[in-house]
Amino acid sequence: MAHLDEFLGALHQGVWEVVVPRSAVTEPLGPEWQRSAINVPSPGTIASFRKGQYHVHETEQDYRVHMDRYDPEKNPFMHLVDDAPLVLMLYDTMDTLVISARDRKSVDYRERIADQNLTWKMRMLTGAGLLLVAVLLILFAIDYTVAFFSILLPSLVCGFGILLLAAGYRLHARREHARKDLVLGTLIILIGLLMFPLWPLFVVLLLVVFTLWFSASAWVSLRRAIREKSAVPQGIWLTMGMGAGSLALAILAFLYPWELLKVLISLLAIVTFLGAVLALLDGYGMRNAASLMEEARAQAP
Repeated sequence: MAHLDEFLGALHQGVWEVVVPRSAVTEPLGPEWQRSAINVPSPGTIASFRKGQYHVHETEQDYRVHMDRYDPEKNPFMHLVDDAPLVLMLYDTMDTLVISARDRKSVDYRERIADQNLTWKMRMLTGAGLLLVAVLLILFAIDYTVAFFSILLPSLVCGFGILLLAAGYRLHARREHARKDLVLGTLIILIGLLMFPLWPLFVVLLLVVFTLWFSASAWVSLRRAIREKSAVPQGIWLTMGMGAGSLALAILAFLYPWELLKVLISLLAIVTFLGAVLALLDGYGMRNAASLMEEARAQAP
């Protein structure tokens, strides 16, 4: 019987990531491995778990485990600064979307379920919607930044709260534990409503947080690249690039805060655009698969 923990020794010897085939792990993850709800997107990940500094991404074929420098439960600020700087999060998100979009081309769509027609239409509709959102974000970044923070963002926060509240009511109707969702949904809706009149205060708070985050991330990344050099797990050039990117964003936040907000909205637009491309490619592939399935049924005796 083999537990996942038995394969993690290399992480304490300078190895950045350990890849363990699922077939080699004969025992399920123990209760000490807690499911992680919020993670930087990673290609092929179907679930993510944490145990202290250990962070595992579960895929269909293997477990990919790395070790964060800081436990997010014990030191969330340093985890955000050191293990998850914004530059790295954006890089991984875009990389994941591009890889996923590329992989969609090679999927055997003949194995998809019988409701292909409905599915591909929904995917195409989702892609078109995301594409529209990306265009709107670009417009907001160019000339309507105030409207983004005073109207769109509070509306999105309220919408998310309503969805969470609805999910809580649905769970409550099935007599399942829903108190957390109901309370959190209500709280998020209240925050969204407060953001409408108090959006300038929210923007100031956001800029302060971003400035501290970027500055701390730049300091940590550049110091590590200079001191540790070849011992940096992610590679010295990527680490220096992340540090330089974080430093540039910190300077922008301090000297040109409004321009920084436009840059961040533009980055969000790029990520949304990549998501739209992924959905459209997926929908197009499903449409072709549906046509093949219909042809096969028509030719069947």
